[in-house]
Amino acid sequence: MTHDIDKEYLLQTLRECVEVESPVGYYPEAHEWLRAELAEMGYEMSVDNNATAYVHVPGKSAEKTVCLGAHLDTIGLVVRGFNEDGTLRVRQLGGINYHSIEGETCLVHCRDGRTVAGQVICSHHSVHVWGEAKTDERTEDTMSVSLVADVSSPADARALGVTEGAIVGIDPHFERFDNGYVISRHIDDKAAVAVLLDALRWLAETGEKPAYDTLFAFPIYEEIGRGGSWVPEGVDEYVAVDITLIGPDYAGSDEHSVGVICSDAKGPYDWELTNTLIACAEAACTPGRWNTQVCFHYSTDANAAALHGNNVAAGAFGMACLNTHGRERCHVDALVETELLARAYLMGEGRK
Repeated sequence: MTHDIDKEYLLQTLRECVEVESPVGYYPEAHEWLRAELAEMGYEMSVDNNATAYVHVPGKSAEKTVCLGAHLDTIGLVVRGFNEDGTLRVRQLGGINYHSIEGETCLVHCRDGRTVAGQVICSHHSVHVWGEAKTDERTEDTMSVSLVADVSSPADARALGVTEGAIVGIDPHFERFDNGYVISRHIDDKAAVAVLLDALRWLAETGEKPAYDTLFAFPIYEEIGRGGSWVPEGVDEYVAVDITLIGPDYAGSDEHSVGVICSDAKGPYDWELTNTLIACAEAACTPGRWNTQVCFHYSTDANAAALHGNNVAAGAFGMACLNTHGRERCHVDALVETELLARAYLMGEGRK
């Protein structure tokens, strides 16, 4: 199956998806983009009341329904108030590392539909003004968003449409390199979205049918832990496709690889389903480019689905990513390996 995976399509789709604004809770642009992509392939998209988008693909067997999910949301900020100078006080949405976004440009999505450019700054933002600029802790109490406009008071900011509850998306600054590497914010989890879209494209173009009725899910609240909290009735297995990790506890993992997650911060994934995913990796992935992981500071929509009382078996796998929740780094090889595993799971290759 390797030869027919189009790396150029994966990278272009990743770039387009990354550049569509979708910080946690803000989904209009992402849904519009996704609906158009799916319609071009001949699929119809539905959306539930939790803003999760779905595509249903009939399988060879209706004995069970399996779900592959990749979340559309990214980490972001929400406006909680104003400083006297008109800068915005914010709270994080989904595990922001404030050190990684200092100085970054952003977009403030106002409740009235307007969008205002901004920049994330520290209160003591200049080493030429404050001696403690280098040593201040970067927290929600020391970081703010400065609007790129003539603003010097809360009233000035409000006149632009900014209110409490406006949502802030951090600019991705996508960079692609000739050797296959990509550096960008929001590879988590838009690389997985690109993989599932390519898998859907493959099914549509080849006429292949998955082994079982399959639901492709694209949640919008994963980064705050509730993207998969509700699962449509009849789903038996929920497999999250999400980034995996690189570091001292993740032997064999680099930016070229795919990882099968056996356990995370919320506990182990389903034994049999995880073994099925491992068998899929053994059958379909390049030797040396897949691994198993226990992820400590991490969880997925699949475990959220199980923990919130849905009657599903949970599993997870995905492309390895460096510098997570910062400007992340990945290689197109990891997307290819992840799609190989996804296709193997869809076609039932790892099942006994």
